[in-house]
Amino acid sequence: MPKKSSKLSELATLFTENNITAETIELNDDFIFELKKRASAIKDYRNESYTRHLLSDVVMITFFAVLADADDWAKIEIFAKQKEKWLRKYLELPYGIPTDDTIRLIISNIDSTHFYSLTVQLLMDIMNRMLANAGITQNDFLPDIISVDGKESRGSKREKTDKEGVRALQTLNVFSNSYRICLAQKFIEEKTNEIPAAQEVLKIMDLKNSIVTADAMNCQKDTASVIVKSKGDYVLAIKGNQKLFYAEVKDYFTSEKIELIKRQPKGYCRTVDKEHSGIATREYFITEDVDWFSEKNKWKNLKSFGMVRNTLVKKNGEIITENRYYIGSIGADAELFERAARGHWGVENNLHWMMDFVFHDDKNTTMANTGAKNMQIMKKIVLAVLGIVKESYKMSMPKIRYMLSLSYETEIEKLLSLLSVDTVRQALNK
Repeated sequence: MPKKSSKLSELATLFTENNITAETIELNDDFIFELKKRASAIKDYRNESYTRHLLSDVVMITFFAVLADADDWAKIEIFAKQKEKWLRKYLELPYGIPTDDTIRLIISNIDSTHFYSLTVQLLMDIMNRMLANAGITQNDFLPDIISVDGKESRGSKREKTDKEGVRALQTLNVFSNSYRICLAQKFIEEKTNEIPAAQEVLKIMDLKNSIVTADAMNCQKDTASVIVKSKGDYVLAIKGNQKLFYAEVKDYFTSEKIELIKRQPKGYCRTVDKEHSGIATREYFITEDVDWFSEKNKWKNLKSFGMVRNTLVKKNGEIITENRYYIGSIGADAELFERAARGHWGVENNLHWMMDFVFHDDKNTTMANTGAKNMQIMKKIVLAVLGIVKESYKMSMPKIRYMLSLSYETEIEKLLSLLSVDTVRQALNK
């Protein structure tokens, strides 16, 4: 049986084939209590003498509100006041609902990194256990493609006027294409860039059974070394920002070399796709002929060079051809190379675009030195939750959020019941 590439897609198929939907699932609030447990683990740095609202209450209010189509602090307060009776089922709220300014200040000043990692691990564990209940294990999947890429939240920028300007929030994201979850992120401070941020994040990750992809900025010797030390493989794009390196690899892929690679058993594959502008043919060439490269020993576990030739035949007959080049620690396996090269764009399509389209991250005017970072983290958690349940609703994520905003009390527990391993197991047994 061929191996599968995406755990999220396999879970969606499992739900569909077994008619597991928000309408058929039995109600269960396990996930709410599991998430609250993680919210309660966040260290509270506030002075107890001036503390009225429980930190875990404010975190959970924000989570529930973002699920219900609230994308800024004012909407979160309005949501909480409207749904206070329901919120009291799970939260203490000793002094009622905090104001939007209080919510913003509390969320802005927490260390959300630990909470995020705990929550992401919870969601991944939920997916793995649900699949295991259906007899699907880690051995049934191909290596995960983990994309490393940066995003700018443009709305958080402030131009310099009578006050000092504020740079837009820059985030380096590490995205799993199998789970379709952002595994980790690093917010990039002033006077630095993605390169050290990527190395710092990847250094503390377990990358076993994963292939890390990155654009040309992160095609660095030290980054490759960090990936290998974290037990992963890499496929990194090479472009003109490293002129000599790029020129050497480009010159290697002569017409004669390309034809020779094409005749190798696993050296070549191609895909053909219909696109809005025409027909795109992508050809993938990969070789383990690396001994010619003068800096071979400076790249940890260097095993291959790859080239992707993209030929677009436009509707008007115009033909556009582009070649892209890669360095990798994987062997000469064109299908695996194709998964890695194409999979890299998963971070753009399934994270960056979704953050803007579903949560209006580009329009978020919360400044980077206040709550933009932690608001973004909360939205990523909600995005991951919606990704798991989306296929059970047969509607887009924005529509699911809008539906929740209209009938929250009757719909939220149905939605979150889809994240209960025990409840889904019972549904599978039926």
